[in-house]
Amino acid sequence: MEPTTKLRILRLKCGISLNELALSNQQFSRLELGLAKNTPHNEQLANIALVRVIAARRAALEELEQVYAACEGQLLTLEEENSNEQ
Repeated sequence: MEPTTKLRILRLKCGISLNELALSNQQFSRLELGLAKNTPHNEQLANIALVRVIAARRAALEELEQVYAACEGQLLTLEEENSNEQ
């Protein structure tokens, strides 16, 4: 087995696509495969990218929680598909 970074393990374990990250796919791949130098700047780039994903997923989960709370007990009620889209 080839060595890999904790960054790649975390990304794959959590199902984070390269497209979710704020860096170019090529740049992020180089970081997570250990092909780019392990510098404080690169560590910061990786940290910022993951923090942004966490924030975006948290916001999406909070929105889901609010929508669910509004329709709890009525999940199987029929309605027009576009009636709750914003």
